[in-house]
Amino acid sequence: MDKNILIIGAARSGKTTLAKKFVKEKGYSMISLDNIISGLSAYPELNIHHDGDENDTASRLVPFLEKFFTELSEGSAFYDGIKFVIEGTHIDFEKLIPFLRSDKFKDKYEIIGLTYNDISSDDLYNNMKKYDTEDDWTYWCSDEELRGNSTYFVERNKFFNDKFKEYNITSYDTSFDREEVLNKIINNML
Repeated sequence: MDKNILIIGAARSGKTTLAKKFVKEKGYSMISLDNIISGLSAYPELNIHHDGDENDTASRLVPFLEKFFTELSEGSAFYDGIKFVIEGTHIDFEKLIPFLRSDKFKDKYEIIGLTYNDISSDDLYNNMKKYDTEDDWTYWCSDEELRGNSTYFVERNKFFNDKFKEYNITSYDTSFDREEVLNKIINNML
């Protein structure tokens, strides 16, 4: 594949796991939007951070991402064959998706959506308790926080489903057989 890849979806949908598969199996370099947001949060005047309204943070992040995505697709790395897989939840669909689908970038980016449509917040809570590792920030949450997060994540997933339909973004449901679904994505991306 000659494109950078943007993986978006609700928290705990498999974005990082899929991105790591692209790194391991296809030789991509990985970029986490969470890491970028953490770095930008050092500048409080930007009001870009993990706490608060995710849509507001996504909107504030757009000017940076437009410039950053331009550099990733027009710099020497891109033309030297170095491709990136970018994963995250803080995407302003109204601004960023049309930007990436413009004539200038449509052949340089592939957009993948991940969802979990057939699990309840209790199922998600149990999955996080069972599968999260120290790499996952949710691993460090109390049971009460984790229950609240799982309810929020399932609600937020509905937002992503609606946006994937509105913007005709190919999405994959990771509710069941997640590993199989992620492997299918990798195998289909030649």
